[in-house]
Amino acid sequence: MKKVILGFAILGVLVIGTPIIGSMVTKGQKQTDNNDLPQQFDRLNILIKKEPSYVVTNSKEAVKQEPGGYMYHQSAISESGEKYDLSYYAGDKLKENAILKLDTKGRFVETWEEVQKDDVPTNVLEKLMN
Repeated sequence: MKKVILGFAILGVLVIGTPIIGSMVTKGQKQTDNNDLPQQFDRLNILIKKEPSYVVTNSKEAVKQEPGGYMYHQSAISESGEKYDLSYYAGDKLKENAILKLDTKGRFVETWEEVQKDDVPTNVLEKLMN
């Protein structure tokens, strides 16, 4: 019985600890088309909270995907004011210089939508426009 309990405890530590340690280790890594590991670690990390982030679209950062769509690699500003790199997918090329609100958990992007300047917090808008 002790071995079963120990086995479950070790399994629990691995399931919870791996994403936490993975997020810390990959924090400085730039995400590329071939490496979405930082996103997956952040997605599963229980210590990272969901919060909106904002980007201004830039077609120079878009990479055409096969069979279609575009992957954007950009710097985002979180609602708390932190700047970090992330990637997100769009089915078509996005309108140039549009402001997007991304629903994120760390570097993992769940969804995004275009918003107006009035909908962006003031502290974030200042950083986006610089």
